[in-house]
Amino acid sequence: MRLAVFGATGRVGRELVSQGLELGHEVVAFVRDPAKLAARERLTLVTGDARDPASAARAVEGADAVLSALGTRRLWNVTICTDGIRAVLAAMAEHGVGRLVALSMYGVGDSGLHATTMRLLVPAILRDKERMEGLIRASATQWTVIRPAVIIGDTRTGRYRIGSDLHLTPASTVSTADVAAAMLAAAADPASVGQALAITH
Repeated sequence: MRLAVFGATGRVGRELVSQGLELGHEVVAFVRDPAKLAARERLTLVTGDARDPASAARAVEGADAVLSALGTRRLWNVTICTDGIRAVLAAMAEHGVGRLVALSMYGVGDSGLHATTMRLLVPAILRDKERMEGLIRASATQWTVIRPAVIIGDTRTGRYRIGSDLHLTPASTVSTADVAAAMLAAAADPASVGQALAITH
């Protein structure tokens, strides 16, 4: 497959790029600073601002699936996921790309009933992810949303649980590598379309 990865220089994004290449996919990594990713075979870098539909369209054109790992470490005035996914969805519609797998967070939507701690600790980030999910659900894409537990560590264990009915706790964790592996698996799994899936070790 040809995969377009947004947020490609973040923790999960780097894993998406690396693992995608390992699986034999062609990967288009959308970056603000191309110096942050080394050149590799079957890797194409597209530079721009993810919030700009014209820039996003250059990465999305010709893709079989889009994987969004957009995010930020800021704790206030957070809009990157909302603004970014709006541009990505517009680019997907322009180029007829239907498959989207997006990184959200546990505590969004119906999972919020079991994640009051996240609402207290990172309310601005949570609201941004909620707005993002709203745009995704309202779109015509074949979407899957991944809602990870607290992301700690980089080790790929392959031993994770994923599902739409998992109830996580503040102590639940998962690694960046396992989140990326789950997102890549979802991109190739038609059964995950229209699902919001929690993931934890």
